[in-house]
Amino acid sequence: MCPGTILGLAADEMSMQHDRYFLVVLSGIALLFTGGCRSDPDGTESGSVRPSPDGGLTIDGGGGNSNLLDAGPLPPLVDNAAVYAPGDFDVVTVNLTVPDAAMLATIESTMSNDQTPAVFSAPDYASDGATPNAELQLHGSTSRMAIQKSYQVHLSKTGAAWRGSHTINLLKHPFDLTRVRSSISFDEFRAISDFTSLQQGWVHLVINGVDHGLYQWLEEPDTDFLTAHGLDPQGTVYKSETFAFQPIDPAVAADPAQFGLLVEGKGTPAVGKFQQMAAAVNDMTQDINDVIARYFNRANYITWLAVNMLMTNYDTNTQNFILYSPSNYEGWYFLPWDYDGAWDWYSQPGEFTLPRYRQGLANWWAVKLHARFLSDPQNLADVDERIEVLSSTISDSATTSAMAKYHDLVQSFISVVPDLDNLPCADGGTPQAVVDWQTEYTRVGSAASAAFATYAATIDRPMPFYLYTPAFDDPSNPTSVTLSWGASFQLHQMPFTYDLDVNTLSTFDPSGAVLSQTGLTDTQATVTTLPAGQYFWRVTARVSGDPDDDWQSDYQDQTVDIP
Repeated sequence: MCPGTILGLAADEMSMQHDRYFLVVLSGIALLFTGGCRSDPDGTESGSVRPSPDGGLTIDGGGGNSNLLDAGPLPPLVDNAAVYAPGDFDVVTVNLTVPDAAMLATIESTMSNDQTPAVFSAPDYASDGATPNAELQLHGSTSRMAIQKSYQVHLSKTGAAWRGSHTINLLKHPFDLTRVRSSISFDEFRAISDFTSLQQGWVHLVINGVDHGLYQWLEEPDTDFLTAHGLDPQGTVYKSETFAFQPIDPAVAADPAQFGLLVEGKGTPAVGKFQQMAAAVNDMTQDINDVIARYFNRANYITWLAVNMLMTNYDTNTQNFILYSPSNYEGWYFLPWDYDGAWDWYSQPGEFTLPRYRQGLANWWAVKLHARFLSDPQNLADVDERIEVLSSTISDSATTSAMAKYHDLVQSFISVVPDLDNLPCADGGTPQAVVDWQTEYTRVGSAASAAFATYAATIDRPMPFYLYTPAFDDPSNPTSVTLSWGASFQLHQMPFTYDLDVNTLSTFDPSGAVLSQTGLTDTQATVTTLPAGQYFWRVTARVSGDPDDDWQSDYQDQTVDIP
């Protein structure tokens, strides 16, 4: 069996869908070899990238240009503050007329990416109200499953832009009870160096004469955005869809449809250098700090990590971030996107509790780039320092102030239909829902200090790890089984040990306990005393100095069947 293999996937290739209960049932020896060993592709066999004589990178294909790229450090990321002056846009009523109402209904019910012609009109964008001047489609991934949809309008390229762009994002944020988590995030980004923000405003949306309530307009991070923000309009912008900084197979890089499942391109394509960056991240012969220096901007990357920690924007492992690369550099900047799940969203009434392995920096540990970077003590110290500095900017007072200016506007919409009927709370559709909204609105005002406290309380915990498929050592003696797991890691390099528990109950209630081993230093244990039956097993890493507080469990428990 390949070391670290779970159902044919290397442990570091597991997706981040850890919130779903993961169950592996082993029945005899038949499942011992579930998939074979494979090496990580280094991305250099596709012919899309070749080194230049001076150590730079030449892009031969894949949609990039053929210029020699600068392998030196990226310059500091500087946003154009003037783009936000004198302020964001006031609320306006936007009317969308969709001639084919049946087509729109089908798109909404099937949650497809299809587009339908539409007429876009606003106080500052005239139309005749009848001739389509745009295409309308749904926006978002999980949000399209909500009753109230988010939309993206694509204005005709031959027509005028609206607010500087031909792509218009109309975002409902249906799962955010406050409706302002995204807005306050992009407000606060503007006071943070080595980062960018986006222009935004409020829209009262009407489609075919039907009131759809309040929406956030958020600037599209495309080539128009690059120009407006003083960045390189010839640069590459990729919005992550399912990209976890894993190696990109040449076949995937060569297939626009498959590559598009990883990232959505919004600027000049540069598949080759994107592939090269991912290969470097996964090349363990390269020091991670050399990789960061060549393929990222260190200050920007550390800022991105710190911002997400202080805003508890945890859903940023494989999505909800943007990578931008100037056309003449190899490197990539992290830009923000989608923060409606930030600001302690998991403590919103009705939401599930964030599991321990996703609290604090442990949330990003399953992504190799972040794990490699945070494993270096100096890098961790730099992240810690940036979090400390930014805690005075991303503060309760700043958050409360940002929320205050939106309070009355948002309340005027969520107090009436259609928004009242669709607030994500137990009392939706009743006057009590407004009370629930106000309670959550007030609570979020202290989310920044709560996030900093979470960071401090979790920083000494071991990092989460995966359990591997149980292995029967001797087919003639199936009661002897080896249970193994990946190594944990303690960021401050404190000693820790493992506890192994085997139980007949998935809840690991003491009444079902059949085996408990503590103080293990190896990452495997052979069990020979289990009678026939099905068992659940788990492993817990504990820091020796404070085992009751600084402990971490595996990403998912497993089962083992003893025939």
